[in-house]
Amino acid sequence: MSKFSPGKLMTAFFVFFFPILLYLGSWQVIRGLEKQDIVNQHYENKSLPVVSEKEMFNLNADKLTYRTVNLYGEFGAKTYLLDNRLYRQEAGYEVFTTFKTSGNELFLVNRGWAPKEGFNYEEEIQVREKKISIQGLLSPFKRFGLNLVDEEYAEGWPKIVQQIDYQGARKDLDLNINKSVIQLSAGSIGALEPIWKPVDLKPSRHYGYALQWYGLALVLICSYFYYGFKKD
Repeated sequence: MSKFSPGKLMTAFFVFFFPILLYLGSWQVIRGLEKQDIVNQHYENKSLPVVSEKEMFNLNADKLTYRTVNLYGEFGAKTYLLDNRLYRQEAGYEVFTTFKTSGNELFLVNRGWAPKEGFNYEEEIQVREKKISIQGLLSPFKRFGLNLVDEEYAEGWPKIVQQIDYQGARKDLDLNINKSVIQLSAGSIGALEPIWKPVDLKPSRHYGYALQWYGLALVLICSYFYYGFKKD
């Protein structure tokens, strides 16, 4: 029987990369489980009865996530145009507009997607109706889009931005904006093409990536033993 002798260089290669591959696979599994929890909460809570603004503030914050809410008020004049949003292979913006309720609460409303080609804010996006009722899903105000450069929002409205986050929007609007973003329902006044999803990548995608990393780890360990027992 051949003696197991992979050599120092091969052993060092194996010891360095094998734990990394296992870590990357495990990380993707964890991310998949986290995304699955979000998806489950989304489908469970959005099926619950619609809540009013008054009822909304009587519920705990953790029970409001992904609940459908009905609000009465009016859209403001401040709109963010989130750039680089592709939909059906077409470039466009995701439109976020402020909405002030009759109870003086300020929300940022994701009205949906609009194509960039031929875009005209005054004619197509601006909501002229006053004192309206809207309905939408409450989602956590995290980060929408991605800006690789840390920069301040430009002056003037509407603003074309690469990223929208709570701290940046609060500083920019200089108002106590709500920590939830309203994902506007398709039937509401001012609604555009809805493209928002509770997660960017489905849990199955993360599990698929995990399988790839674990597969590479299996190939590495098999190669290590093959190399170790292989005759010169």
